[in-house]
Amino acid sequence: MTKTVLGALLVLACCSTSCGDGNGVTAPSTEASSPIAFTWTSLLSPGGSASRLFTASQSGSVSVTLQGAETPLGIGIGVPRAGGSGCRASVSAAATPAPEPQLTTLVESGDYCVIVFDAGEPRAEQIAFMLQVVHP
Repeated sequence: MTKTVLGALLVLACCSTSCGDGNGVTAPSTEASSPIAFTWTSLLSPGGSASRLFTASQSGSVSVTLQGAETPLGIGIGVPRAGGSGCRASVSAAATPAPEPQLTTLVESGDYCVIVFDAGEPRAEQIAFMLQVVHP
């Protein structure tokens, strides 16, 4: 009889933890993933532009910081052009190197691009720049 009672208690314990009405709710994860940061260093042709693609894995804020350049440059955030060549900026700003972001905007998850362009005086030499992009 002790084995029968023990067996019944074991079945009851298992059923109470694994049997349910199917209406259980799983709490969403509150752990947010860390933002992704990358630094882009390159040369810009006089009067030209350069762009780089990135993918936001979730909605959030994108910030762009011109960290190094010999002259003020234009920076922008946008969407890649059809065919993948170039960037169509949705927001842009003139920037001089600084430690704080000069451009910030909100995005949904998806593909985006950052663009750097020479908006200054005509020159013959290339412009070296260093840009940091932080995105979700």
